[in-house]
This record gives sequence, C-alpha cells and structure tokens, in this order.
Amino acid sequence: MVTNLAGKVLLFSACCLVSQTTIVHAQVQGSSAEKTPGRDAVLPGASFEAMFRKYTPPTNEFSRLYSWDAYMDLNLTVVKVGPGAVNVRSMFQTVGTENLGSQVSVGGTGYLLGLGYIHDYSADFTISAGMTHFSSHLTRDLDDKLEEIRGAGAMVPAVADPSEYNVLYVAGRRKLSSWRFTPELEIAFQPVNFHFDGSPAGDVRPVYLGTRWSIWQGNQKSIVARTQHEIGKNPFNYFSLTLALNGRSEADGRFQIFVGASPGNHLHVSPQIGAFRDGIALGIRMAFRA
Repeated sequence: MVTNLAGKVLLFSACCLVSQTTIVHAQVQGSSAEKTPGRDAVLPGASFEAMFRKYTPPTNEFSRLYSWDAYMDLNLTVVKVGPGAVNVRSMFQTVGTENLGSQVSVGGTGYLLGLGYIHDYSADFTISAGMTHFSSHLTRDLDDKLEEIRGAGAMVPAVADPSEYNVLYVAGRRKLSSWRFTPELEIAFQPVNFHFDGSPAGDVRPVYLGTRWSIWQGNQKSIVARTQHEIGKNPFNYFSLTLALNGRSEADGRFQIFVGASPGNHLHVSPQIGAFRDGIALGIRMAFRA
C-alpha cells in the first residue's frame, strides 16, 4: 500500500513539474506583449497550484470512499486593461478510495472551469464577478469499492450535494495590511445553481467565506492559517495551518506542508473548492507564479 501510494505521489509531482514548465514557457513567449504591471497587457500573469492530501484517523462513514485527494489548479489572466482583467480558472481533481487489495484506486474525478472579470481598486481591495462550472464523475474503482462495502454488510452513505454546479457569482477580497497577522477576507455570493438545458439543479450554498492569516514570517518561510466556510444546506467549516517554504518571491511559498481539519461526518461538493470530506488530513502543496 505504501509503495503504491508513494508511486502515486511521485507521478502526481512529475505532472506538476511538467505543467509548471509549460506555464513558464508560455509566459516567456508572451513576454514581448507584456507591459509594465498595472497597465494594459495580454497574458500578464498566471498562477499554478498542485496539492496532495491524505486523510488520517479518526475515520467517519465516508473514509473508505474518500481516503485521499489531489488537484492541479491553474489561474490565468487573459487580458488586463487598466484596473480590470479577465481571468480564466481550471482545476482537475482526483479522489481516491481505500485501496482495492494492493491497488491504489481512484473513486472519482472533478473538473472546475471558471471565467470572471476582476477589478482592482487597490492592491488590497478587489471586486470580481463571473461564472463557475464544476462537475464530478465516478469511476469503476468506486463501483468495486461500493460492492465490497455492501458485501461486508455495511451501509453506503448518501452524498447530500449535487454532482454538478453552474453558478454565477459576485465576490470581493479585502486585505488589511496594517493589521496584525495581515488578515485577508474573501466573500462570494452564488445564489443559484442551474443546468443549461433547463432541467432541475440541486441546491448550492449561497455564501462562501474564506480568510487568511500570516501567523509568522521568517527568512523564506512562514506559517499561515486559513479558514474556508460555506453557508447553506450541508454547510462546511474547514481550518488549516500551513508551513510555507521558499517564500521569497511567492506570497505563500513554493512548497507547503499543511494540516487541515473539518468538523462533521459528511462529504461536500463546492463550486469554489471542489470536493472534500470532513475529517483531519495532512498534505503538501506546490505553488508557482509566472
């Protein structure tokens, strides 16, 4: 099990490095069109994140179905005109069940696509609006795991959230640079979930709230606390503490080790952050900005 999981992590890390090389190469090719930051520009910047997270005891009813997850997330500023910019976001997420025998099993994948307009009133205050799509897709590995659970006489838990979201949102971000711990607040309103064909869609939690606190800053390293919340049906509250390394040129460090916790006993699907389950998890994250 350990060997297979280690292989999964190595493969995932290799994909991250290849993706980052592609982003940097694209940025270099577009550098002739780039102008001074803050002025009009085409492809003025991009950010890339890759994360792997493994859940730990205590277990809950979803533990056998959701044992680990990973994602790759790309944010690309397509064009910037004065204080306004058009941004595209794409995220690919993989969720793993407990192993099937000695084989690492993937229970589902998720895809997030977003298009938005961002208006910078200052370096510390931003308003944005746009649309986000997130859809999750189940695999044959999950079918095998469900059959294994039912064969053992156990109940399969139900997921309260829908598998697909299409939402329009309005959001704001505020950074309080003069305050202790430099707190940042992000809030998004996403009142309606819909399907393009007009068929009924499941509920969406209408309010998302995220915070970031810089607890300690050292020489190219820092400790950052974050919270993420969604208010509505099947709400969640997620808390994490991150040790960020090599932070000279990156806001949160290029390499991060974190522990996260969400109280409860449920699985959640969100158009803001994708899928995750309640519990305690350890993880690593790599972040780059081109």
